[in-house]
Amino acid sequence: MEFGLMNAPASKSSFVATITSVLLTLRGVIDKCFATLACVSLLAIAAVVLLQVVARFMLPSSPVWTEELSRYLFIYLIVLSSGLVIRDDRHVRLELFQGLLSPALKRAYVLICHALTGAFAAYLIPFALQYAQIGQWQMSPTLEMPMYWVFISVTIFFALTAFYSALGFVLELLSPTNRETQ
Repeated sequence: MEFGLMNAPASKSSFVATITSVLLTLRGVIDKCFATLACVSLLAIAAVVLLQVVARFMLPSSPVWTEELSRYLFIYLIVLSSGLVIRDDRHVRLELFQGLLSPALKRAYVLICHALTGAFAAYLIPFALQYAQIGQWQMSPTLEMPMYWVFISVTIFFALTAFYSALGFVLELLSPTNRETQ
């Protein structure tokens, strides 16, 4: 029985390492998907704006839909990149006193920030879905597409924010370097 008790901490550590590895792998796959979509959106913006510029100088009239499409692509570029910004801890925040905190308080601060951000985003998802439903009956002026596809970006934004905040919270809890400071 003592042998089993001696392996308990190693077993727990192994379990935490496995869970962390699975979460990091899942995050890596999701990151690649959204990073690819964000890159496609950025390239599409560049192509549409280039078309608009070339058309203004070389054609008798430029297409009217390019400005609208570039605006919607820009919205999606921001939305699709939002999770990556949270993952890399690059979002705008107040860091006035964070450097003065001890490692344990800094960890608590990071956990509280992830929890509050994720909870707030999760709370807003149903309202964002209601907002997106408004767009089902509206069409964009020049592209003549349902505005639902533009309005749903808000829901995607809050879903990504909630997901990455929850994932950041869990990974912060499981982080071995942070457990050593306790």
